[in-house]
Amino acid sequence: MPEAQEAYSEREEWSAPGPMGVRETSGIQVRLGSRERERERRERRRKGRRSGLVAAGVLVLAGLVTAGLVLTPDSGGKGGGTTAAPAAGEQSPGAAKLPPAGSPITVGTADGSRYRIAAVTSGISDGVVTTFQSSPPSGTSFPYIEYILSNPTGQKVLLDFPGDVFVRRDLVTPDARGRCMPQAGVPETMCTPPTNSQVVRRLAGGALLAGDGGDKYLPPGAAYLVRATVDVPVDRRVRRSDMGLYVWKQLYMADRLAKQAPFPNGK
Repeated sequence: MPEAQEAYSEREEWSAPGPMGVRETSGIQVRLGSRERERERRERRRKGRRSGLVAAGVLVLAGLVTAGLVLTPDSGGKGGGTTAAPAAGEQSPGAAKLPPAGSPITVGTADGSRYRIAAVTSGISDGVVTTFQSSPPSGTSFPYIEYILSNPTGQKVLLDFPGDVFVRRDLVTPDARGRCMPQAGVPETMCTPPTNSQVVRRLAGGALLAGDGGDKYLPPGAAYLVRATVDVPVDRRVRRSDMGLYVWKQLYMADRLAKQAPFPNGK
């Protein structure tokens, strides 16, 4: 049926006369009305499904956003979010990292003070920290050894410098060899000249403690980097293999021979 006729046929028509107040519609009108109502029901169902999907999507998105806000840690802003704790074995920000050193040796005194030393490195200085009075001869320098000085005890100990530098005797300038002493337990080719020792920096533990008369003490467990510098001119060509760090003074060794603190890897 053409659309014009279909639209037109939607008007109600009266059939044969019946009882007053009773109205009947034609079969065509009934069928057209049924299709319209079916289309309206389908349209309502489609709209309902779309609304339900949109609402569900909004709920899922809101849930994801909420989960993200709860689970994502703060990236350093002012929101005060959670911060992951350091993993086991990690250094905390304030912890010290000791430099590579050779095998440590521990020495002590008769009064119970104990010291642990470990050689770190060697080098040469142009005399900035020495007490040498005259200008060093050309081609000479003042070698030094840096080592870790630590207090392995649970009590404070007097700050002292057990380690001394030994160098090959033939590398010391002739005028200064009389001040370079051999010691028992050290190779005969080596001797120890006057040595000036200074604390370079703190490596671990607390700061030095003040004592009477200007004395200073190492706190329990503290570790410091010390530089022991030879105080007489030595040939600038001196190498690490020409030097050694030893503890030899009777204060620490009593009747024992001098003891070496080796460089890392024994070099």
